[in-house]
Amino acid sequence: MFHPNDEERKQIATSIFGKEFAHRWNGPESKAYFDHYCSLVCPEDPGDAIIHIGTQTLKCHTDVVSCVKTLRKNPSLTVDGFITEFMGTGSLNDKEKKNISKLIVSIAFMIDCSPGDYFAVGLERNDFIRDKWDGDVRFAAYVQEAFTQQRRATKDDEEKVIETMIQKKSLKAWKLAKRYDITIRPTNNLLDHLAYDTSTKTLSVFHQLFFLRAHLAITKDQSLELGFEESLSLGTLPPRLLLETLLTVHTVLFPIIYTEDDKSYSLLQKMIRKHSFDQEAKLIDFVRTLPPDMVFEYWGSRLAKLHDAIKRPPPTNPVVSWLERHTSERNALMVAIVGLFLAALFGFLSFVVGLLQLILAWVVWKHPN
Repeated sequence: MFHPNDEERKQIATSIFGKEFAHRWNGPESKAYFDHYCSLVCPEDPGDAIIHIGTQTLKCHTDVVSCVKTLRKNPSLTVDGFITEFMGTGSLNDKEKKNISKLIVSIAFMIDCSPGDYFAVGLERNDFIRDKWDGDVRFAAYVQEAFTQQRRATKDDEEKVIETMIQKKSLKAWKLAKRYDITIRPTNNLLDHLAYDTSTKTLSVFHQLFFLRAHLAITKDQSLELGFEESLSLGTLPPRLLLETLLTVHTVLFPIIYTEDDKSYSLLQKMIRKHSFDQEAKLIDFVRTLPPDMVFEYWGSRLAKLHDAIKRPPPTNPVVSWLERHTSERNALMVAIVGLFLAALFGFLSFVVGLLQLILAWVVWKHPN
């Protein structure tokens, strides 16, 4: 499939961005999104294609837009129901169904619904278990489950998030990069936002800020707490989720909103110039009014775990790793007791030596010859 022409870009923009942002279909604002779109639908390198060039499944960009509309019209569809709704009762194998669903969900909602062997599991590689959208799982149920697993926090987790927000200055992107040697990696998958891989010291950051603003505009007159089912039926994600994502970028990682933070701005420009970060990141616009009691219900746990990781960095070599594995409170107490015993022993020996020296001195004084 060739890259979209002007009319097709307008059609795509209207479908994805909504009426308020659709007119920016050909401006620099939408460049990052269309780069993502073309990398999926019409990549320059055929090997990168999700739906290979020449397939009869989706023949043109109009088909892609129609497929997006089908999913938005009924977010309660399963994968098979979605394919049947759009294609009819044609014969598609499981791989083709997977490719179509993966493509459309990524284009419409910036979510990878078929991650394969990779999971956005954050810091400990176990804090976020993501299922694929397949079988008889409804799309709305899949999306809700994927994003709300992290909201089931304990009281201890909530306290850690509060502590993290108090010390959020330590999470500035330039500090993470310079002081802790963490690589900031832009991602087009919202599920990967703020996922930190300890093995590679890589932090994924969702960078499609124009997409976030366009979708926030769709529900700007709705409640911030609009649910998943209602939001998806409007063609977007819950406004709180979108707003939180914007805030993590502009008030935590790159806080250019508050002060003239030259280091944050400099790194942001570098990310845009060298790593294809959305240039809209330089613009501060939250679309809707921020509530005074705004908290990070979706991303708080990942921020807290990132904060914990820089406070307690992983061992840098096998020796330190072995010591950490064999260190416990009981061992520490034993070491303290042994240390106290040795201190007492050496103190007693010092006393004995001093006493002997005193006796020797007295003998020499008493019997100088």
